[in-house]
Amino acid sequence: MIVGGALVLLVTGFTLRLSYTILTNLINGRKFHHKLEQEFSRLRLSNMLAALGISKKDYIYQNSVKDINQQMQNCSDCSNTDECDEKLADSKIDITDIEFCNNEADLKELKRQQAHALAE
Repeated sequence: MIVGGALVLLVTGFTLRLSYTILTNLINGRKFHHKLEQEFSRLRLSNMLAALGISKKDYIYQNSVKDINQQMQNCSDCSNTDECDEKLADSKIDITDIEFCNNEADLKELKRQQAHALAE
């Protein structure tokens, strides 16, 4: 009886601790993604995604943080800002018209993935 009671307490403690850890990770993940989204919104890359019809929220949640940070850095380091601003002045940009963009290959791949997902 004592061993059974101790086992029940151990399992209950483990379950509570596991639930707490999962909840904490979910909260921290949401905070992290919200912060990343705020940083991302300051860049032309955010406007480029919108003009190409790529969901910013899907982009942030479906791509690795490493890739997003690299693309954000590429955008920050860009020397083609005048051409980018000119293209972004149009509300819709064709994916074939972004050869000036440092993230051209990644954006084309994202657009291809999006088209493939919609086709399914």
